[in-house]
Amino acid sequence: MNRAKHFEKIAKECQALFEKKNKAYGDDYFTGGYSDLERWMSVKRKIARLSSKYEKGNEGMPEETIKDTWMDLAIYSMMELMMMETIKTKEPKEPKETKAFKKEELVTFS
Repeated sequence: MNRAKHFEKIAKECQALFEKKNKAYGDDYFTGGYSDLERWMSVKRKIARLSSKYEKGNEGMPEETIKDTWMDLAIYSMMELMMMETIKTKEPKEPKETKAFKKEELVTFS
């Protein structure tokens, strides 16, 4: 298999995993209002998990393999690229309409 086809195969696996996790956990990465730092912390935790797996193997979390963790990191990278494009192309929001109060609705203090 040539490199481009191999890359495409792995990218499709990552996409399937992204869709599965997005369905299970929701779209919170994009809609949760997380800061750049908070999103980076998710990546940093995955890197720490990967480091631990290389040192200790799969003990403690046998259900998540080294490949799974690398795929998660690839997905986080893609999601961050998606965030960058979304922020870059986001149209400015129209100001929310505010309610005009009638004089009789106002509370006055004497």
